[in-house]
Amino acid sequence: MQPPGTPPVLHIVGRKRAGKTELMIRLIRSLSAQGYRVAGVRHSPHNHLLDAEGSDTAAYKKAGAIGAALITASETNLFYPASGWDEKFLPVRHTFNHCHLILVEGGIKEGKEKIELIPPGESPLLTGDCNLRAVVSTHDAAPGLPRFDPADLDRLSTFIEARYIRAAISGAIMAGGRSSRLGVNKAFLKFHDRPAVELVLEKVSALVSPVVIITNSPAEFRHLNIPAAPDIRPGCGPLSGIHAALSLSATEYVLVVSCDLPLLTPQILRALLSAYPGYDITLYKHALFEPLCAVYRRTCLPALEELIDHGEYRIIDLFPELSVNVIRTDQKEAFQSINTPEDYQRLKEKYGRD
Repeated sequence: MQPPGTPPVLHIVGRKRAGKTELMIRLIRSLSAQGYRVAGVRHSPHNHLLDAEGSDTAAYKKAGAIGAALITASETNLFYPASGWDEKFLPVRHTFNHCHLILVEGGIKEGKEKIELIPPGESPLLTGDCNLRAVVSTHDAAPGLPRFDPADLDRLSTFIEARYIRAAISGAIMAGGRSSRLGVNKAFLKFHDRPAVELVLEKVSALVSPVVIITNSPAEFRHLNIPAAPDIRPGCGPLSGIHAALSLSATEYVLVVSCDLPLLTPQILRALLSAYPGYDITLYKHALFEPLCAVYRRTCLPALEELIDHGEYRIIDLFPELSVNVIRTDQKEAFQSINTPEDYQRLKEKYGRD
C-alpha cells in the first residue's frame, strides 16, 4: 500500500516490446477524460542523456551539488541522487501529490501494486508475485487473477478507478441537526414523495463508496440499510459530525454532504471529486463558504480536536491551520438548505419546477 495521504501508485509491467507504453497512453487518456488527474512515470534501470556525463547538470553534481534540475520552456526535469526505490520515488510523490493516480511504466522489482501486460503466446513474468493485481492478456495466463482483454479498455479503466481512485474516498451524510426551528427531522421532509436524505444519499452513493450517515438518532435511519453512527464528540454542531465522519472513516478522504441539500447536482459533486487530492479541505464558495458540501482529509483531525477542546465550533477556524482548496461558484441556489418552514416551502417549489 502507498503511504497515507499520497496518491495511489500502480505499475504497468511486462516484457520488452509488450506494448506497455501504448497501454499507459490509452489508460491516461481514458482516466483523464473522466476528470481524473493522472501522472505518468517512466521507470528505467539505465542512465539517460538528459543527465549524461558532460551535461551541465552532471557538472553541478560533480562539483558537489546535492541535486540538479533542468528547467526548460515548458517543463522541469529533476535530477535527484537516491539509492533505494523509496528514496528515488519520494520527489515524484511530492510533485504529484494533487493527482488521483500515479501510473508507472516498468518497475517489476520495485513496484508494489502491478498489472502485467502479457502478449499473445507469452508466459507471465510475475507468476507468484504477491503484488500482481491483474493481467492484460488475450489468454488465461494467470488463473485466479482478474484478466482484461487488451481491446477492452473500458473494463480495465473501471477496475483501476474502483480499486485505486474511488477507494481513496468515502462519503458521509450529515443528519445530526436538531431541526429545532422546523419541529421535525428535516432529513425526512419530502420532495415528490421522497425524503431529502434519500435524494442526497442517492447522489453521493453514485460517486463514492462506502457511505455512512452521521446522526445522533441512528435508529431513525435503519430502514435505509446504510450504516449510521452518532457523534463521538457531541454538542459542537457540524464540527461534531465532520469529526465523527473522519474518525470512523477507513479512507483518507471523506465527501461530507448535509442531508438537507436536495438541489445539489451530480455535476457539483463531481467537481469536488476532481479537485480534492492533496488538500486537507476542498469546498465551494459563492458569497459564503459551503463546508457541508466538501471533501475533508483525515489530516484535519488534530486541528478539529483542538478546536473542540477549546470550545471553538466554527468550521472556518480550521482554514488557517490546513491546506484548503476553494472552488468559486455562482450556483448559490444549489446549496439552499432547510432550516425553517419557509425554506422547505421555497425548496419544494424550486425542486418541483426543475
